[in-house]
Amino acid sequence: MNFDYGNILTRTFQITWKYKVFWGILTIPMLISFAIFPVMFLFLFFFEENQTSEMNALITVLFFAFFFLIIVVSTILQVFALSAVTLGIVRVERGEGSLKFIDLLQDSREYFWRQLGVFLIVQLSVGLIFTIFFAFVFAATMVTMGLASICLQPLFILITPLSFLMIGVLEAAHTAVITENLSAWDAVKRGAEIVRDHVWKYIILTIIIYFGITIISSFLMFPMFIPLMGFPIFAESGGDFVNSPLMVVTILFLCIFFPIMAFISAISQTLLKTALDLTYLHLTHKGENQVIVNQS
Repeated sequence: MNFDYGNILTRTFQITWKYKVFWGILTIPMLISFAIFPVMFLFLFFFEENQTSEMNALITVLFFAFFFLIIVVSTILQVFALSAVTLGIVRVERGEGSLKFIDLLQDSREYFWRQLGVFLIVQLSVGLIFTIFFAFVFAATMVTMGLASICLQPLFILITPLSFLMIGVLEAAHTAVITENLSAWDAVKRGAEIVRDHVWKYIILTIIIYFGITIISSFLMFPMFIPLMGFPIFAESGGDFVNSPLMVVTILFLCIFFPIMAFISAISQTLLKTALDLTYLHLTHKGENQVIVNQS
């Protein structure tokens, strides 16, 4: 099959730049997930040593309850946003259907439960394996005084392309739910089949997009990390961070920093998602030699 990486990448940048509605949709769940960081500073502010142990225990329980709630809500919103953006990319390539913000959210509701099923199947299978692996590495590193991390370096090299393939399977399954009207389990099997048959295409394309995004995002976000460099200096001076003006400045800074970082992350995610969805559409298209052309 004639697989044109240049065509896929060019079309990816065209869609990402032209349809900025995708940025807005993907920004929403990221803003919700970032809400946990300002709350952490509020937790430090209210958690005081001179308070009763019962009050500190109550504050800790409320913090972890809120933390868990944020994870659940952000996950649901993330799946809903991914479903809407996937639908939008398919509509762009087919040249049919509305691409308005509200219409994409409303029309993607019929796919939500299957998309959530796809997300949970992949995350609770392959994702769980990665979690167990990294937990083992952490425990082994602590026991062996860091020696295990050196011995396990070859496995880290192997884990990287496997994580890229997991993303490829997830995106292929999300696209299969919409384009082929499959159930969650059938979509995962379909996605795994396509990625398995074209494994090197997915690895190469994902590496190109991932490292390109990493370089660009690093340059954009580096200036925003400069104010954080003052924290070690303040800590060494022995100042009380919680009751200092720096605490207020930090919270204000985070309120500005995280929305900007969420916006940049949404653009990055749009690039990666568009590239992988177009790859699936290209590989499963009946002609199997061209990306579906937008007629609009």
